[in-house]
This record gives sequence, C-alpha cells and structure tokens, in this order.
Amino acid sequence: MTSNSSVVSQPLLTADGIPLKVSLQRSMRRNKLRAIGLVLPPLLFLLLLFIIPIGNLLTRSVDDQLINYQMPLTFRIIEKWDRQSLPEEELFDAMSFDLATINKLLITNNSGTQVDPDDPGWRVKIPKRGPYKEPILQINPIWGEVETWLPLSKIVQNALDYQGSKKERRNVEKRAKFELCSYLTPLKNAACSKLFKVLKGWDQQTVPDEKFFKALYKDLSSAHKFLAGKSSTRLNYEKPGWKSLIKKSVRNIKKIKNPPFREAMFKIDKRWEDVTFWQSLVVMKDPYTSGYFLNAFDRKFDEGMNIVMQPEERQVYVMLWWRTLLLSFIVTMGCLLLAYPTSHLLATLPLKYSNLLMICVLMPFWTSLLVRIVAWMVMLQQEGVINDALVFSGILTDENRLPMMYNFTGTVIVMIQILLPFMILPIYSVMKGIPPSYMRAAQNLGATPSLAFLKVYMPQTLPGVGAGVILVFIVAIGYYITPELVGGKDGTLIGNMVAYHMQKSLNWGLAAAMGTVLLVAILILYWVYDKIVGIDNMKLG
Repeated sequence: MTSNSSVVSQPLLTADGIPLKVSLQRSMRRNKLRAIGLVLPPLLFLLLLFIIPIGNLLTRSVDDQLINYQMPLTFRIIEKWDRQSLPEEELFDAMSFDLATINKLLITNNSGTQVDPDDPGWRVKIPKRGPYKEPILQINPIWGEVETWLPLSKIVQNALDYQGSKKERRNVEKRAKFELCSYLTPLKNAACSKLFKVLKGWDQQTVPDEKFFKALYKDLSSAHKFLAGKSSTRLNYEKPGWKSLIKKSVRNIKKIKNPPFREAMFKIDKRWEDVTFWQSLVVMKDPYTSGYFLNAFDRKFDEGMNIVMQPEERQVYVMLWWRTLLLSFIVTMGCLLLAYPTSHLLATLPLKYSNLLMICVLMPFWTSLLVRIVAWMVMLQQEGVINDALVFSGILTDENRLPMMYNFTGTVIVMIQILLPFMILPIYSVMKGIPPSYMRAAQNLGATPSLAFLKVYMPQTLPGVGAGVILVFIVAIGYYITPELVGGKDGTLIGNMVAYHMQKSLNWGLAAAMGTVLLVAILILYWVYDKIVGIDNMKLG
C-alpha cells in the first residue's frame, strides 16, 4: 500500500527527465514571448505613426501656453480690468515689462495664477552691457546657488561624454544647446550656444561668476526675441494687426526709461489706444482654450467670454464644412452608381474578359496620382480634349465651351475617377461570392429577373456597398491634393485649409482643431455604420 502511494506522489517527467509541470510552464513562456515578439513591431508602428501624432493633434488644438509664457504679468493683472474702458497705467506697465525684459524667464513662479505682480523681480532692469550677475540675482536669488546650475551643467556634460564620430559628437552637442534652451524657456527650437560654451569649463562646485551670467543673459535675450515673434503670430490670429504692433513696440519700448508707460506706448503706436486690442487679450489668458474649435466654425469669444460670430468678412469655415460634406456625398454617390454595374460585370463575365476589365480597374493604382490629375487638367480645360470633342461634334459652339477646370464640377469629376477603384473592389469581392444558382432559383419560383435581382441579389451585396461607401466617403472628406490642383476658389475644401494653416499661416492650433473635428466626424460615421449595417458585415475583399 505504501509503495503504491509513493509511486503516485512522484511528479511526472518528460523524456529529458524534467518535471512535466516545469516543461509546460517553459513552453507557455516561450509561446508568450514569441507572441509578444510578433505583436510588438506593429504595435510600435501604430504607436509612433498613429496614436502619438493623434495625441499631439488633440493637445495642439487646445494649447495656448506659449502666449501665457510671453505675457505672464499682463495676464495676471488683466483680470482686474473692466474690459470696457482703456486700461490704466498698471496694465501698460505690465505689458512693457513683458515685452522688453527677460525677467519672466528667470523668475520661478512665472505662469498662471502663480504669478505675483508684487514681486520686485519683475521690474528689475538688466543693463544691456552689464554687469549681469547682480541684477539677475535681484530678480531671483536662486541663480546664485550651485544647485540651480547643476541641471544645466549635466546636459552639457552628457553631450561632452558622448563617444562617437566627430560628426555624431557635433550633432549631440547641437542637440544639447537646444535642450538647454528648452529647459530654460518654453521654446523647443532655440539654441543656447553661449551658455553651452561657458558651462563646458565649469567645475560644478564654485558659484558661477559674471561670464556665466553674461552668457545666460545673451542666450535668454535671443530666445526672448524668438518667443516674442511666435507670440505675436498667435496674437495676430485673434486680431489682425497685433504682429506689426508687437514688432514695432519691442524695438522701441526699451527706450522708455521711466514711467508713465501709458503715454509713452501711445507715442510708439496709436493702436495701443484701441481698446479692442486689449479686449482680444482676455480670451488668451488661459493656458488651454476652446477658441480654436470656435474659430473652426466661424465663432469666437468676446471680451466677456461669450460665444459670438466672427466678423462677416472672416466667416468662411462653416461654408467650407458644408461644401466638403456635399462634395464627399456627391463623389460617394457617383462612385456607387458607376461601381455597381462595373462590379456586376466583373463578377459575371467569363474569366478572360473579367480579368481584362480588372486590369483596367487596377491600372490607376500603377500610375502616379499627380500624373492622373495633370492628365485630367489637360482634358477638362476649355481648350482641352473634352471641349474640343464637343465642339467638333457640333454639340457646343466654340464660344460656349464648358468651364470644367478650377471649379466645383472639375473637382467632382476628378475625385470620382480617382476614388472609383475603392468602391469597385469591395463590391466586387462580395458579388463574386454570391452563387448564380440563387438568381435561377428565384426565377424558377416565379420571380421576374428584375424582381429576383432586387429581392435576392442586391440585399446580399449590401455589405460590400456599405464598405465601399464608408471607405470612399472617409477618403473624400479629407482629400487635399485634387481640390488644390483642380478646384480653384470654388473647389477649396476643409483639407486645403488645414494644409494652408500648417504650411503658410502657421496657425497649427486651428489646423489641429479642424483635423480633430474631421477625426470625430469620421468616428461618428463609423459608429452610425456599425449601428445600421454592422461592422461584422463589412466586406473589403
């Protein structure tokens, strides 16, 4: 009895003498690691090229921190203003120090409600030719402590300790200069070269002397000019004229030696007497704003933070949203009307003919998009192939040629041709899987061919139709290159305005807001499709 129980209690072993339980655990661990290895590359691809850019898009659409770094004292004091009459001396005083000095970059509590207007450091003036150490320490005494400089020195030392080729070390040092300025200021694209140079020889123990403070002042002054330029661009989005006003004022405001600043700033530029410029500051005093989204729909905040319409001459985006939706709908329906019979032919013709037709459908994918658009431009212009053919056949007179370029009509024609394969392929993939016997059975039961097609054949093609419709509509709603080249003034869409603000006006906040709205619209469309048709029924081929 005892011998039997001892045999049972012994663990089962594999052929290698390893306990079966341990072997199974190792095998499962290997399978998990293999699965992680297979999933990790596409996960990183998705994270780097999709999730992180969308997250950046969402944050930019509400981010208004840069202007708050430029005018911390002004935005702190502006809360006391009645927002109706011209501000008093206190607000002009704050504006002059925000525009003319780098003090905000040296003070610890320099943003939002942390700003203390009574801190004497705001009003200390640093002589342009020095000395620099004493006034900087008056602004903020922590700059006289070694611990304040250590993080900056660490950035420099990490760059100097890098082992690599001469070119690689030079690039690392260049990045370190940008990292220094990024640590000291909100700017990511300004370099602190002078500070980097002096910190290379610092022993990290003694308190920095005058040359360190001179380098700090020089680099922060350069960064401050860059910050003022970027901030003036943001101000100009809110009210045209701010950019030139700030540029002119920054050049002249340092010449004001003593108060009162109010009358001195009036002499610099009469626009400081315009209360609407001051009212436009109110909507930017918070580090995060929904103003970009309001602007995307021709609305804005007034001085009382009430939502009002933009001036009539600036109301353009609502019209563009409706035009984009209308064009996307027309293009989708046009593609569906052309794709359905084409897909039916592909699915029912003999193999040798259907293969030839499929080559014709796929051929546009083998040709550059730009080449196809240019070919359409040649055909659609008033002296182009189509108009020449219509005139030659006598349908049109030479004086009545059709305008099909640089307008809404030309955009629709070209976009339908470009997006047609995206509608054909999913519909064809579904039609190819429908047995022909279904139609014959319906006709044998007494249905006419047309009734059999409507009641038996067409319902089975709906998953492919739904997939094609949502695919074409989503691509069309964000299309950019075709309206840009063919659309002209009447064919401009929201995608073109997003590109304009990203590349030319540099209003990335508004571009991000419009991109976010497009993303939400697509997600809503996807949700509606799921409720009506069901994502599980989607067939893409």
